[in-house]
Amino acid sequence: MAAFLNTMDGTVLVGVEDDGSIYEPFQSVDKDYLDTKIANWFQDTIYPLPSCLVKHYFNEDGVLVIDIKEGKDKPYYLRKKGPKPAGVYKRVGRSIRKASEDEILRMIMSSKNYNYENDISDEQNLTFQSLTNAFKDNDIELNDRNLISLGIMNSNSKFTNLGFILSDQSDITVKIAEYDKQRNFKLKKQFTGSLIDLFYYVKEQADRLNDVSAKIDIKTFKRNEIVSYPGASLREIILNAFIHADYFIRSNIKIEFFEDKCKITSPGGIFNASMEEIMRGTQTYRNHKLVNIFDKLGLIENFGTGIPRTLDAYANEQRKPLFEATENFFYVTLPNLNYKVDDQINDQIHDQINELDLVILQTIFNHPGIKASEIKKN
Repeated sequence: MAAFLNTMDGTVLVGVEDDGSIYEPFQSVDKDYLDTKIANWFQDTIYPLPSCLVKHYFNEDGVLVIDIKEGKDKPYYLRKKGPKPAGVYKRVGRSIRKASEDEILRMIMSSKNYNYENDISDEQNLTFQSLTNAFKDNDIELNDRNLISLGIMNSNSKFTNLGFILSDQSDITVKIAEYDKQRNFKLKKQFTGSLIDLFYYVKEQADRLNDVSAKIDIKTFKRNEIVSYPGASLREIILNAFIHADYFIRSNIKIEFFEDKCKITSPGGIFNASMEEIMRGTQTYRNHKLVNIFDKLGLIENFGTGIPRTLDAYANEQRKPLFEATENFFYVTLPNLNYKVDDQINDQIHDQINELDLVILQTIFNHPGIKASEIKKN
């Protein structure tokens, strides 16, 4: 029940076997007595009181049904254990587990409408040369008045967390990698600093890795170019990762280029919406003020169009972008249009043949444990 209160709606059935049949001994219990006992148990066992979130009744089969709604005053915990991992539970898929200290902290922050952007930064000795240059390029002066109006500084002249991640002293790190067919690194870089600089660094690397192939149409002799990641898809998804990340989670934005795809990972699940709502065009902003700053710098063309524009870019393609979300991360996988599925099949066949060759050679040498390197040496 505590897990459903903390994570999602759910129903508990009492008096039913695992196979769905009625547990007959339960039919003879004193339902009035049990009804009162359960009501008291709710009051005595879980805190905060979930009275309006829990409804229990006996259905027509004599089964006790307990319906639980997800609450807003998280974390809900067992009174005897307190608001710590021993007393706080959450639902993960079809299982229940204890919440970690970080998860409990995020529950508290969420229930209290904590806003990372507005909180005062632990670091107050900040400079903004990179941000100043970016604003200057857009004919905007970054003075004290603008620092406050943009949310970089509060009315008490204290720098906020928003100011910190945009400052030259920011410790935000973004990682970018390129792999070969065996998943070995061809490129491995990480950038740390002002979020503005990070975006330009990553965009430069991503543009370089967004290959263009050309084919000549033998009928028309026209040159047809194919971009690995079409339209604005790559830029939009990287931009989304930057402006929608949960910077309270001390993790990294990652952009990984594989032979057949690009995978973008950003900390923070979907904010105040479901995946279905996001795919239908619902707009939610975890970092309102960061979105506003990126807009003023001309980095955002239209609010909330990143995913629709990405889907449009792949509208005529067989392979489509894949969007996945967990509680703590958001993943987007963009198919590489210059990677042919036939190439992947050939690679798999080649690997299988190599494995078969090794088995044959091991048999010839009458040594099942011999390694390929030793066979070549012999």
